[in-house]
Amino acid sequence: MKGLKLATAVVACSLFLVSPVLASRAEASRAAEDPDTYAELLALLEREIGAQLTRHLQEEGRLRQVTVSVAVDPQKRRMVVDFGPGYLPGDEQNYGELFLIPLAADLRHYSDQAGLEILDVEFLFQGKPIDAHFPEDRPMPRAAKSRSAHTQALVSSSHGYIALHPSRAWEFQRPVPLGLQEDVLSPTYGDELQDLLEQRSGLVVHRARSRSKDPHPESGHSWEQMSSRYHLKALFPERADIWNELPNSPSSDREVKEDIRARPNYANHLGVDIMLSLHTNGNPAPGVRGAEVYHHRTKPEDKALGDSILCGMREVIHAQPGYESFPVRAESVAEGHGENRIGTMPSVIVETAYHSNP
Repeated sequence: MKGLKLATAVVACSLFLVSPVLASRAEASRAAEDPDTYAELLALLEREIGAQLTRHLQEEGRLRQVTVSVAVDPQKRRMVVDFGPGYLPGDEQNYGELFLIPLAADLRHYSDQAGLEILDVEFLFQGKPIDAHFPEDRPMPRAAKSRSAHTQALVSSSHGYIALHPSRAWEFQRPVPLGLQEDVLSPTYGDELQDLLEQRSGLVVHRARSRSKDPHPESGHSWEQMSSRYHLKALFPERADIWNELPNSPSSDREVKEDIRARPNYANHLGVDIMLSLHTNGNPAPGVRGAEVYHHRTKPEDKALGDSILCGMREVIHAQPGYESFPVRAESVAEGHGENRIGTMPSVIVETAYHSNP
């Protein structure tokens, strides 16, 4: 039975990757009736992930084929995707998070659709995790403090306007499904969270983005709509190491990557005790929904924080009329977000809900 469930999951994922039309569970189940197709389906999934990677590399101006292998452990709810030679995203690519994290979300979702819950999707590169290739780039976490010793927090809410290169055109970082602009929505949740942390926990709360409605001189947009990168540039013009880590990068979206780094760089500079990043999530499949929390794979000690937050969210959300069955994950998910990796303090990302689902 586990083999059949796994085959169903693989078929669902594979059909999604081949076509933008989501395969139904019935179609996936029919295709997986023969257990002998198990190995073939895994091979298909490997080819399709490889095709996705090839397109991603082509968009970055690199032409190459990379082998991919996939292994699944249903009992541990774990999937491992191993990329062969030719793909090793380093520091300037933010370790591939803008490609790999959405891919992992798709793999988890379509496995769940087929009845196989995959919580942990780990990416290896020639058999090794990314931090084994770049051990010097992992910040050393500070010694844990007791809960009563926490005095400061950084609340980081969504993304905001960013300048693309070389045009210097200003664009929001997130798409607008259903007319909802996450870049300007999540900061309002940050306002409420800041009030709660100050009132109930007595913390000094810092914000990664400005909440000022004054115009940003360079773009003409209000400061509250700008990414943290520009807010921190204004606060610390002499500290380019916080907000301008990739000045020589040829990528058109290099300031997007700098913005990801600027938030935890600021948290490290302040020496806060905790960093909470607030976002909403998105998925090409409009039926995906629910609340999720992510910690970094190389900082498993942060999982307890993520699990605790989810426990509290579940209690509060399910007490609201109409939200009694709203999906809230039972535990936080290990991922590779730079926001969590770079912060030396406990750091998690809260994905409140899916803005792609009405």
